[in-house]
Amino acid sequence: MSDYTINISKYEQRRGSVCRWWLDYPVVSKSYSSDDLMNSGIIFQGWVLFDFPCQAQVYIKQGTEVEFWDLNHSRPDVIKAILKQDFNKHPQLNCGFRFQYKLHAQNFELGVKSNGELYPLVLGSIDGPFKVISGQNGWLFLDNDTNKSVEQFTGKLLLDSKSKASWFKFMQDLLDITDKLNCKHALLIAPSKEFVYEKFYPFKKANITPIEQVLKLAPKTINICYPDKILKLAKERSYRLTDTHWSPYGAMLASIALVESLGISINVESLFEDDEYREVDVVGDLGNKVFPAIFSKEKILKSFSYRKFLVFDNNLANFGRTMILENEDAPIKGHLVIFGASSSYSMLDYLSRVFSKITLMHTAGNIDSTILAKLLPDYLVCQSNARYVIRAPIANYDLEEVIKVKLSY
Repeated sequence: MSDYTINISKYEQRRGSVCRWWLDYPVVSKSYSSDDLMNSGIIFQGWVLFDFPCQAQVYIKQGTEVEFWDLNHSRPDVIKAILKQDFNKHPQLNCGFRFQYKLHAQNFELGVKSNGELYPLVLGSIDGPFKVISGQNGWLFLDNDTNKSVEQFTGKLLLDSKSKASWFKFMQDLLDITDKLNCKHALLIAPSKEFVYEKFYPFKKANITPIEQVLKLAPKTINICYPDKILKLAKERSYRLTDTHWSPYGAMLASIALVESLGISINVESLFEDDEYREVDVVGDLGNKVFPAIFSKEKILKSFSYRKFLVFDNNLANFGRTMILENEDAPIKGHLVIFGASSSYSMLDYLSRVFSKITLMHTAGNIDSTILAKLLPDYLVCQSNARYVIRAPIANYDLEEVIKVKLSY
């Protein structure tokens, strides 16, 4: 569940007959869950002083909806500190307000109703941990993330010579490692959503972007699987509307492309031709970053789950998670090792029906050569996401240390 913050813009102190006012709560630095905002409600507290005693109410407006509360909380501290007067029997002693209110819109207005007029005092907005770009036709895209996705797409952020050298070294290390292990390899890079559905994205793509720099500098002997064209031409939607990741259908297409790139010459597509999907409402990692959360209709695989083949899962979140799957009936009798990222998980529903054994370690493409020497895979896949390419993976990753640190929390 995303944590949200409330951002507040304040109007000037004098508004109509209002001479001074203050908002004590909500606190802008505090984080709130969607349950806090929509179900429990949050506390609004403050005070309002007028040039002369009058009948007034505080209001909150969300869209066309307006609710009112009386100024009926005693605030002797305000009378004493602000007006420098004796608060006993003061006509504006009850200048305070305090109420709990459920928010259901991203933006709201708090103000005062006096003499039949509404005077806004505060404009509020509810923001998630990252901003989200609203594209055409209901498509959401990631914004202001640490990888600077927009800057990558528009070419404002490119790989410098040091970053290029790091990528070249990693790819050479990958070739050396797989040559020693005598196993087939693939560097799978999941395209960023905006590169696949560019027509719905509000920015213009640059001629050169970081992912294209990586593809260009790759040695001829490196096997890169970057299935952007396949995903663009898919007859079904290959990415989720409110999520950064590919859809289950997109994961299926990526799995087929990966198997083919590994030089496996079976009819992979036939393994999935009887799959059944059902449409459900999902929020996604982007829909969950805005308030209120945005849901979309997505088709999920209902006729199969990789969990029937799952024999081990350390259940760690993200980096360090390790899973082992075994399927003795799979057509390819071989061990597939994946040093993957988040996009690898949805591929397990398909790859587990191709390979008799899969070991997936969440490292975002980084290789732990020590573990690899013990596993002795037949196939090695390093999977990363295109928006991560501004930092090259490494071939001396210490997965055991990552797991130890996480377990120590």
